[in-house]
Amino acid sequence: MNTNDIIRSFISSELLQGNGESVIGDDDQLIESGIIDSLGVMTMLLFLEEQFSLQIPGEDLVPENFASISSIATLVERQTSKRRK
Repeated sequence: MNTNDIIRSFISSELLQGNGESVIGDDDQLIESGIIDSLGVMTMLLFLEEQFSLQIPGEDLVPENFASISSIATLVERQTSKRRK
């Protein structure tokens, strides 16, 4: 599974709990469409930090980084690359 698939699976199983949209595209607007709300962002943050062994700094907790699966995956990849340095 790639990063996008891991994030999509988490959203489907934990945030949507099997309800609503069964297929979420990489660029679908998660916050704008109501798939993720503020509590969902925090839940996603905890999941990302645990799943990918990351510490996401406060300055990265902006809606743009959680707007879509693609933007969340980019955030994960950016933090992962920082950790490797």
